[in-house]
Amino acid sequence: MKPPEEHIPPVRSIIPYYAVAAFAFVLLSVLCLFAGHAFTGHYFQPRILAITHLAVFGWATMIIFGASNQLAPVVCERRLHNEKLPISIIVLLITGTGILVTAFWNFALNTYAYAGGTLILLAVIMHAWNIYKTASSGKETIVGFFMLAAHVWLAITCTIGLILLINLRHPILSADHLHYLKIHASIGMAGWFLQLIIGISSKLVPMFLLSRTEATKLLNISFYTINIGLILFLLEGMVFNASWGRPLYLLIVMGGVVSYALYIRTCYKSAMRRQLDNGMKQTFVALALMSLPFILLLVILSVKTTVTPNLVTAYGFSFFGGFISTIIMGQTFKTLPFIVWMHITKPNTLPELLPKDLFNEKWVRTQMLLFLPGYMLFLAGILLRQTALIYPGASLMVVASTWYFAHVMMIIKKLGRWS
Repeated sequence: MKPPEEHIPPVRSIIPYYAVAAFAFVLLSVLCLFAGHAFTGHYFQPRILAITHLAVFGWATMIIFGASNQLAPVVCERRLHNEKLPISIIVLLITGTGILVTAFWNFALNTYAYAGGTLILLAVIMHAWNIYKTASSGKETIVGFFMLAAHVWLAITCTIGLILLINLRHPILSADHLHYLKIHASIGMAGWFLQLIIGISSKLVPMFLLSRTEATKLLNISFYTINIGLILFLLEGMVFNASWGRPLYLLIVMGGVVSYALYIRTCYKSAMRRQLDNGMKQTFVALALMSLPFILLLVILSVKTTVTPNLVTAYGFSFFGGFISTIIMGQTFKTLPFIVWMHITKPNTLPELLPKDLFNEKWVRTQMLLFLPGYMLFLAGILLRQTALIYPGASLMVVASTWYFAHVMMIIKKLGRWS
């Protein structure tokens, strides 16, 4: 069902984010191929830092910003607060990410790098403010709470990141740099990405499955446990410079994830559309892959005194390369065709056109068949420290990301054809 016309943001608020993110995904895969050897060493090095921040801001956050500009008005049942602001935000995000990634790649941690980090933080604050103003004057829902909380954690993550960047050249923090780096990475993963994906997917999955039952209480449990665990983790690490409670906080967050998984199970059991298309199949594969980072993190925490850097690298890659990238690739072809369809269909025009007519279902299946083996090879190469596995894996990911980019651009071009 098409939302009311007044709730549909303009194309410029959404589509550029999808296009830029798809290109960044190709660039990300190419950099993984060129820097494959770096993944066999320590995780705190220039190439890994550059690739990680490109994955975070150029790929995942970029496309999430675009999707949230579309979803927030639908969830809150009102217009996006400022429909012109996303253009300024994407310019800041592209510029800041380009500067920061280049600085990390060359390990030029100077004013140039600080400027990149500042531009990203400014873009994040502007986007969070726009989403907050949209949600605060609209209908209150648990999905809206997830989105708002996630944006708060993103702003905190970026603030800590900028402080850490300055700390590398001008030490201002009392504890070891890696202590704060783990806090920075963890709240970014769980507070921003995990929480936002839970919030967005809790709206999209039942919608696409035509679920008759949604266990909202399970979502409430998920929201509160994840945020309580993160708050305790942040306070202990930043205020007391301690880490003894991390296994407990991880279990609290995992409790929220389990509650979310039960919610998805309830939606699937009551679904009227049990036959999954390839986009939803890839989404459910991603949800299964979500368990892998938690397993690796439990291993890291349980063998703390003997942990090797490649386990930490594998943990990060399994989260961004596996869970995040897979779910984004799957949901792109559930959300983007629908967004384009809303903008090219007007009352009494193109009545026979449906979102499924705007993309190629077989292409979605092909991207999954290319990407998943590449991801598994790359991850195995990190764990075994074998470039003989990393390079073939990266090559498959380059092909898959290029295939994905071509498919995204094919859909976007249809805006011009029918507008």
